[in-house]
Amino acid sequence: MTRPLRLLLAILLLAGCHAPAPTQPPAKVALWEVSNETGVHGWLFGTIHALPLNTPWKRPAIEQALASADRLVLEIGEPLDDKVAGEAMGRLAFTEGLPPPSARVGPKYRDVLARAYRKLGLNDAGFKDQEDWAVALQIAAIGGQKEGMMPDSGVEPELRRMNGNRPVEGLETLDGQFGVFDRLPPRAQQVLLEQVAVEVVDAKDDEADMMQLWLRGDDLGIARESTTGFLADAQIHEALLDGRNRSWADQIDAMMKRGARPFVAVGAAHVAGSDGLPRMLMARGWKVRRVD
Repeated sequence: MTRPLRLLLAILLLAGCHAPAPTQPPAKVALWEVSNETGVHGWLFGTIHALPLNTPWKRPAIEQALASADRLVLEIGEPLDDKVAGEAMGRLAFTEGLPPPSARVGPKYRDVLARAYRKLGLNDAGFKDQEDWAVALQIAAIGGQKEGMMPDSGVEPELRRMNGNRPVEGLETLDGQFGVFDRLPPRAQQVLLEQVAVEVVDAKDDEADMMQLWLRGDDLGIARESTTGFLADAQIHEALLDGRNRSWADQIDAMMKRGARPFVAVGAAHVAGSDGLPRMLMARGWKVRRVD
């Protein structure tokens, strides 16, 4: 899977990556400590939502931080499954009377979408009256499944197990996540569908694999990836990353000011770069330190 498609899946719950190479250096997944003059108030951790079995991502600093927190904060608080996600998507995805997806993409992308359909065993009929964003997410998710993505082996289920009986809170709802896509203007939705089709057709391993960047703790590399493909589109980038980061930073800021000590775990793209959560919390007056 190429980089933009993997990043799309990593941003939402339909996420995952290729299996790691047979030999891996010790994982150094990035972790940040958030503090002020009165002490440590929380931690930020970037996740990959679906992983191959037995991917070695944990390290003592992560386990110690979670053990010191008073709650786990995820993008979505309640445990989710495919049925719940499908129902949430279904509440937003349909507009009666839409032309078939192949008639909605630009002329030069029609053959690309047809090839993506053939590769995944799909066709227009399976997406009757579904909006472009919903078609794109499903094509991306099905492509990921064919590459062995395993949400049950992702970071969030393991963090829930490690968290024990402490509260689990969410920064947004599943309907809210899909609503981000549903509110994209038609042109941006078309770009999303076209680029996902390109990525499915041209899928190949890449040395700059998102999971490898994540395992190395290369947040700068992840930030670079978040400006490629469909995320180079300003409207899509604002909707999927920057706008959500601002909302989450406000929530985390308020949570810590109320006295909470959260361990915040969100998709890796949300904690990378100049518009990532670490920088946004610094702008709100917090000291944010990378934990070795």
